[in-house]
Amino acid sequence: MKKWMLCLLFVVIAPATVHAAPASEASVHELLEVTRARQMLEQVYGQMESMYAGSMQQALGDEVTPETQARMQRFSARMTALMKQEMGWDVMAPMYVDIYSKSFSEDEIQGMLAFYRTPAGQAVIEKMPLVMQNTMQAVQERMGAMMPAMQKMIAEEMEHTPAASE
Repeated sequence: MKKWMLCLLFVVIAPATVHAAPASEASVHELLEVTRARQMLEQVYGQMESMYAGSMQQALGDEVTPETQARMQRFSARMTALMKQEMGWDVMAPMYVDIYSKSFSEDEIQGMLAFYRTPAGQAVIEKMPLVMQNTMQAVQERMGAMMPAMQKMIAEEMEHTPAASE
């Protein structure tokens, strides 16, 4: 009886302890290629530059001098250049490969590859930049709506902050 129970326990516990094969570097690279991850990342930079400019415009209000406008454009361009340097494809791809390899099994990566090769998967890939653009626009609008409250909070906090000379 004990042997029978031990065998049953082994049958129940054994599948839970079997680990799936980790995703291979090659399959993750293939997934990143199929999903056009590099192109999507590069599109984000243009959207971020627009978002920076829009956020700064909202923060400064309607009365922006040409000099301030030029400074905002320079700042936005510098921020985008920094993002491209620090988070460009050459930096991000190895990070993606590492994260995907640690997060997904080989079977899961193969399942994603199978999906992204279908018409529905291709539609997700094609429409994701639009989804991201619409999301960024919605976030920018939310930030704009929050701006008066944020400015009020900053002003209130500044009223309660002791002067630096004290």
